[in-house]
Amino acid sequence: HSGVAMAMAKVAKDTGTLLLVPNAGADAVTGPMCAPNIFRSSFSNWQPGYSMGEVVAKKGHKKVVTITWKYAAGDESVRGFKEAFEKAGGSVVKELSLPFPGVEFQALLTEIAASKPDAVYTFFAGGGAVKFVKDYAAAGLKKSIPLYGAGFLTDGTLEAQGADADGLLTTLHYSDALNTPRDNAFRLAYAKTYKLQPDVYAVQGYDAAQMLGIGLAAVKIGVPLRVIVMDLAGEDQPKAPRYFVNPEILESNNEKQSYEEGCLSVPDFYDEVERPNRVKLRYLNYKGEQVEEWAEGMYAVCIQHEMDHLHGTLFI
Repeated sequence: HSGVAMAMAKVAKDTGTLLLVPNAGADAVTGPMCAPNIFRSSFSNWQPGYSMGEVVAKKGHKKVVTITWKYAAGDESVRGFKEAFEKAGGSVVKELSLPFPGVEFQALLTEIAASKPDAVYTFFAGGGAVKFVKDYAAAGLKKSIPLYGAGFLTDGTLEAQGADADGLLTTLHYSDALNTPRDNAFRLAYAKTYKLQPDVYAVQGYDAAQMLGIGLAAVKIGVPLRVIVMDLAGEDQPKAPRYFVNPEILESNNEKQSYEEGCLSVPDFYDEVERPNRVKLRYLNYKGEQVEEWAEGMYAVCIQHEMDHLHGTLFI
């Protein structure tokens, strides 16, 4: 929930606590409230809307009505759509909303019909998305006024929407039709483990865990600081994130080890990389204390991988 994330982001920024946001899309979290210790593994609310604004304009539509729940996610999605659509010469002639999580759409659908727009843009999710798509079709609007939306309109809801969703266009940062080797492997493993198909929310959680599970260098996400966050805890172990500020490798041994490495900077690519299996580090920890220690094994691999990013180098 965007409101909860905003409150968490304020605490994280004030205290310097690491915050990773896998779902809540509140724009301000990585906008005005952005901080070196706040990360996002998915999207900001404006992004799907902005992308669809460009699409709708390219489709030749000139007048659009928007409809959403009246809360942060809906408002920011509509603002993103409006910015892109009007930049391309279109006009949002009416902005309709109803309180979250209301699903009494009939009066608003009547208003849409009376406005006779070229198209409608919407932001709904979950059960509300299912009912809206069905009500839109039942009102006869689907035949005459194309419906567009943020991808949450259809993600995880298509089966329930049935034929009423045919022809809808949505934009999102993930699609279950990616058909890449890594996504296919993830979807298969998820289905076997949980006995259901993963949706965008499952993917966002998985991506967030990937970020926490191995390491993150600040420069990888556009923050010009020499900072690394890393957690080598296993799946069944308590999380133990470590912080490295201005890390240096003071010396390394001559014995090498080879590991298959991957990276968020180049998804779906893995290769064997040979590195020293033992390195001596100096860095400032979370409390600002200087630490010197030897790193071995996976710890040595991960810290060298992340320090490469600080120096502008990828493992490929």
